[in-house]
Amino acid sequence: MQMPVHVPLEGPTEKKGFFINGPIVAVAEIALVFLAIGLVLSVLVRFSTGSPSGASATAGLLPAFVLVLIVLVIVRGFRFVRSDQALVLSAGNRYLGTIRGGGLIWTSPFVTRRKISLQSYKATVQHPFDGSKSMTADVLWKVTDTSKALQVEEYDRSVRKTIIDAFNEVGAGATVEQFSEALRRHFSGIGVTPTKVELRSGRVAF
Repeated sequence: MQMPVHVPLEGPTEKKGFFINGPIVAVAEIALVFLAIGLVLSVLVRFSTGSPSGASATAGLLPAFVLVLIVLVIVRGFRFVRSDQALVLSAGNRYLGTIRGGGLIWTSPFVTRRKISLQSYKATVQHPFDGSKSMTADVLWKVTDTSKALQVEEYDRSVRKTIIDAFNEVGAGATVEQFSEALRRHFSGIGVTPTKVELRSGRVAF
């Protein structure tokens, strides 16, 4: 089992989410399973030797049943997070924290957990200006502030919309620098950073 590799948070509003190293919890989980099996076996042994009453047998199996329920709850808390992912924890609309890094971790099974890719992606958006003229943006981007993830249902769609918003703000005559600055301002609202921006002019593709 891989131990988690802790990666520092990047976003200015990110905070560290609660987690425990998964292999440690897995060992405790295995111990609980063996304890539950031992309790069941002890009841079976008592049956074979003294035939205890039904009430006594139920009382003997109850702790094992409780342990099994605990084991099932604990299992729901395991997550494997790759080194190029972040796990965002939330409760309703409240951001609880971010876990970055790779490896097996355990978090509370009673909170919402969303995996966010930290890889770089490319978006190409053509925006029409003045009839048949257009500008096309090639933007390399990545998520840097995962605390904004609750505001984003689908990053690809949100990124494309943000690029269009930046085009509408700066207009057709903007330089790459002006467009990039507008893009950074708009991207900050969804926790995304543009790493490379290219512009080219042309005609609207029909």
